Amino acid sequence: MKITHLERRSVQVPFMPGILSPPDYEEFTSSYPQPISERLQDLYYIHTDAGHTGIGMGGPYFDVREESPPDLLGKDVRDFEPRTLGGGGWQIALLDLIGKQIDWPLCRIFGGRMQDEILVDYWIARMGVEDTAAAARRALELGFHGIKMKCTWEDGNVAERAFAIHEVAPDMRIVMDPGHNFHNLANSLELARRLDGLDVVFEDPMPKDDMEDYRRLRGETTVKVAPHFQNALQVIHAIDMDAVDAINVAPSDWAFLDMARIAGAADIPVWQASNVDLGVFDAFRLHASAAASNCTYGSDLCGNFVHEHSLLKRPLVADGVAIVPKGAGLGVELDVEAVARYETFHEQWPRA
Repeated sequence: MKITHLERRSVQVPFMPGILSPPDYEEFTSSYPQPISERLQDLYYIHTDAGHTGIGMGGPYFDVREESPPDLLGKDVRDFEPRTLGGGGWQIALLDLIGKQIDWPLCRIFGGRMQDEILVDYWIARMGVEDTAAAARRALELGFHGIKMKCTWEDGNVAERAFAIHEVAPDMRIVMDPGHNFHNLANSLELARRLDGLDVVFEDPMPKDDMEDYRRLRGETTVKVAPHFQNALQVIHAIDMDAVDAINVAPSDWAFLDMARIAGAADIPVWQASNVDLGVFDAFRLHASAAASNCTYGSDLCGNFVHEHSLLKRPLVADGVAIVPKGAGLGVELDVEAVARYETFHEQWPRA
């Protein structure tokens, strides 16, 4: 199966109403110098002489950019080793092709289908109490069992937002993601004690340079403590410190599986992170999640309910779970008309 030509399509898909922060809560950082609604994301296509096409997706970015593709033209898909392929857009497309070539779903390549469905949480950005309650109603109507909310200590309404969610949906787990912006142990303890009795998870409440603070927070309150980790050494250290109840795993590929299995050895559940992506990247993460038996907290596979379209013919998530595709490779099909509707840029190699 030889690679004959490559394509890249940049897309921009609007968000659904009530998901992103209103203007008075919007913030800008070095990672997000522009409104999140202005992000672009790339679809990658690898075509072959056997008629198969691998699809992949890169991470979100701002402003149109040029790209030089990897040296793939003329190469045989069978010459690539899956374990050497990570979570980049072209690499996802290659893994999709390998699965199609051997007629295996990607979760089998990742080590085996350990789960048929993955729990998914609803997702909202920073906002006020009334908007949060409205989002919780939508999440409940859509069948979700958990909701993840962006927040900061400076918002001054974090506990009130949690109480509003609990009033609307008493059985819904609430994951608070301040991105370290509860700042310190004292603030985190104060907030956690206000929320005593609620099913609440603190994801990255404060900087992770001293896991002793995480151990104390876990030991002195009823909140679940769940840092967002980037590598396996962080997982090992946190487990050794008895400092975590769960882990949000940042990598989406083989590193996710390595970290999940280390956590699983200590009976620590994990979940898949995301960049609030679109459907193809969600599908890739879903297959890795299915290969980890302890991926049981609500994952962030939110492409088809935070955007007005996931770009997939069939959405991955319904009633708060994502069903793992059984087809070869990623096992998903793009909605060609939707891709065309949201496309902002297209290039191919060899160039026409």
